[in-house]
Amino acid sequence: MCVRWVSIAAVVAGIVLFAPPGRAQGEVRVSLEDALRAARRAAPDLLVARARESVAHAEVGIAGTYPNPTVAVGTTTQTAALTSDVSLPLVVLGQRGAAVDAARADEETVALDTQVTWNDVRQATARAYAALWLAEGVATARRESAAIQATLESAVVQRVQVGSAPEIDALRVHAEKLRADADVLAATAEVNAAATELGRWMGLSDGSGLRASADPPAPDHAPPLADLLAQVDEGAPVRREMSDVRASEAHVARERALVRPTMALDLGADFWDYTLSQVQPPPPGYTPPVNFRAQLTVEVPIFNQRGAYIDREQAAGDVARARVRAAHVQGAAELTAAYQTFEAAAAQQHTLADSVVPAASGAARATEEAYRLGRAQLVAVLDAERALVDARVAALQAEAARAAAWADVEHAVGAP
Repeated sequence: MCVRWVSIAAVVAGIVLFAPPGRAQGEVRVSLEDALRAARRAAPDLLVARARESVAHAEVGIAGTYPNPTVAVGTTTQTAALTSDVSLPLVVLGQRGAAVDAARADEETVALDTQVTWNDVRQATARAYAALWLAEGVATARRESAAIQATLESAVVQRVQVGSAPEIDALRVHAEKLRADADVLAATAEVNAAATELGRWMGLSDGSGLRASADPPAPDHAPPLADLLAQVDEGAPVRREMSDVRASEAHVARERALVRPTMALDLGADFWDYTLSQVQPPPPGYTPPVNFRAQLTVEVPIFNQRGAYIDREQAAGDVARARVRAAHVQGAAELTAAYQTFEAAAAQQHTLADSVVPAASGAARATEEAYRLGRAQLVAVLDAERALVDARVAALQAEAARAAAWADVEHAVGAP
């Protein structure tokens, strides 16, 4: 909800003095939806996470790779003139399937890592957008305050020149005008800094020209806290840790499968030298005999039962289960804190926008009118103007805090 005020400048110098300036060259107006769309496409953290998904997908293929066969060729001087052997590894006792299952479980975990990263990027983008909107609102308020101070300074100088006000009033109002101008410069720099921060999440190296095109979205009334707490376990952070538990269980199954013996089928042939034949000289057309060999080699898992490997993966599973509990507690605590912050900021914003700002605006107008009639001191006018600007900025800050708190609520829930 955008807070709008009736500017005191309309009373002092007319609406024309505070007509909104034209859009500066190079500015780009974006909504939060635009920023989130760009962040999902080009946020640096997401690009890295998606690259990791490609690596995890390749790991599945690696886990299913069969070992290469071995070929040997040799010769001897007393027996066969030529011998050849082929050894074919046999991975037939479930080792390959268990390795592929473990790699796929890791791939699912990496995919959920990407969702967790997007959850963080979305929160950061929403917060950066709210900060940019706040900086723009504060800059606008500061510019209007500076214009008011300029108009007030002109009026005071005229009163001093005709002798209806002391000369010290001109010095005071000039000092206040200089202070207002300095505030405008600082607020403008804050806008550029906030725009650059938003651009970083959108994948831009220079986002200083970005400007918010709409108010940061946040509901007027949040759903019940109990309903939101029920969604924490369905969020990406908790689901990621649960996936890691399943991956640890798949790793245990893989290590247990590797305990099973590996086998190899060896095939060979010996081509004999005819000169070694007992028939001398060999008759015409004599062909030396060929000796074919075959054997099955079976690993005997005596010295290595992979017990330490299994214990390690089981311990990793215990760590993953502990992280599930920690993610649930952290998500619930973050959600509760963000929910309370949202409600407090919403109540503050409504109070400031509906009561404090109108009252400060009315007080400023009344004080200025009293000064014109000689019934109030200039310092009262300056204090009233400063109080009005502070109230407007406070209302903007409360609205930005409400939007940022809602971004934290969505982050804690882990909605897609």
